[in-house]
Amino acid sequence: MPQYALIGNHPPNICPMTNKVSREAAKKAYAQLPALTKELNVKVLLDLHLDPGHKSFMLFEAPTAESVTNLIVRAGFSYFLDFEFYPVTAIPELLKQIDKMPTIY
Repeated sequence: MPQYALIGNHPPNICPMTNKVSREAAKKAYAQLPALTKELNVKVLLDLHLDPGHKSFMLFEAPTAESVTNLIVRAGFSYFLDFEFYPVTAIPELLKQIDKMPTIY
């Protein structure tokens, strides 16, 4: 099943560690996560805070990119995080295809 990476970040003033409204939004988002992942057929493989900054990293397994997007929006993560979103490929899989790609240098 395809995998997708999400790098989230926010400025210090809306960090759930220091901002009451963001804290409640984060707690609500995480409380909804088990039901939404089941409903949308999305599996959270990694969910990490990138210390000491205001960044997070999540790795998902999902049937489509839209499934992950729906999860993030419906859970409410977008209330306090801005995201970079990437489909991912395992390096061993990429290496299997490397000789089919033309070089330019």
